[in-house]
Amino acid sequence: MFLKSWHRYFVVGACALMDKDWERLGRLRPEQKVNMAIDMTDAVVRVCAEGIRAQYPDITEEELIERLRERFAWMKRGLWREV
Repeated sequence: MFLKSWHRYFVVGACALMDKDWERLGRLRPEQKVNMAIDMTDAVVRVCAEGIRAQYPDITEEELIERLRERFAWMKRGLWREV
């Protein structure tokens, strides 16, 4: 019972926060939105790179870049949804 009510509270609260965030995002200038997207993309690349480095501690920079390209191509094709 607690989990169901907690989940409902969390989802309702998260939706309310998202509505406020969308309103704030709508007021940003286009260049601010582009800068946010660039920052988020950089963060995703750093997280993925660190994940690959954790799997392959002795990886070279060239191998890391190749594995990042493979991972993003895999994600872009939507294959991650099939796993």
